[in-house]
Amino acid sequence: MRLRKIAAVGLLALTATVASVGTASAENDWVYGAYGYHDPNRHMFGIGDTEADGQYPYVQWKVNGVSQDPIPNYNGKGSWRDEPNPSYMWGQSLAWRICRSNGACSRWHYETV
Repeated sequence: MRLRKIAAVGLLALTATVASVGTASAENDWVYGAYGYHDPNRHMFGIGDTEADGQYPYVQWKVNGVSQDPIPNYNGKGSWRDEPNPSYMWGQSLAWRICRSNGACSRWHYETV
């Protein structure tokens, strides 16, 4: 009986560890007037504009520490833009954040995609 309890506890610990190591999940963030996400499973960024104020949102991002061209959404309040990640970045180190043309930005997110 004691051996079964020890095995059950070990199995639960292993299950919890495997569950936490699984595939990456989408992260999202916002800054006043902008909302965005990165979904590594779909290899995609998304960026939305939430304010009618003449500012536009964009994704600022780096691959392996090298800055890439920003991904803007110029379409105005209530608009959304999805942008697929280029395949050369798959398996690389990614840093990204959501910004607005007035200079406001969210915190940096770091992940391997």
